[in-house]
Amino acid sequence: MRNIRDHAQRFQDAYGAGNNDDDSFAPPVDIFDTEKAYILHVSLPGAKKEDIGVNWDADRNILNIAGVVHRPGDEEFLNTLASGERKVGMFERNVTLPPEGSERPDEVDASGISAKMEDGILVITVPKVEKEWTEIHKVDIE
Repeated sequence: MRNIRDHAQRFQDAYGAGNNDDDSFAPPVDIFDTEKAYILHVSLPGAKKEDIGVNWDADRNILNIAGVVHRPGDEEFLNTLASGERKVGMFERNVTLPPEGSERPDEVDASGISAKMEDGILVITVPKVEKEWTEIHKVDIE
């Protein structure tokens, strides 16, 4: 993760801040709660997989997605930018799993988390722990 942030900082030092409002942004995320996994779609058009890091914090149940999105081109070309509407620069997004309001607070199988880039969308699959049986505890009444 440190390498991605160092890389992003070097890029911003060389080419200036990516956004007019702020140096970083939080990409939009869709979260799907399927029977076997949480599926996240993170909108990152123009991002390269080597510039993205995904980490699971089991103590806080947080999935961290961070990295950098570059504008393609060399410095001379980038200096000709007339209008910049795309979000570029460093980004970070923390997603709590299970999401707030979830009816089933399923546990996450951290060893099975996977991610891939598909047409500008980072697709992250976070499998749920498979439960082979439902444990029922008898409560004695006093």
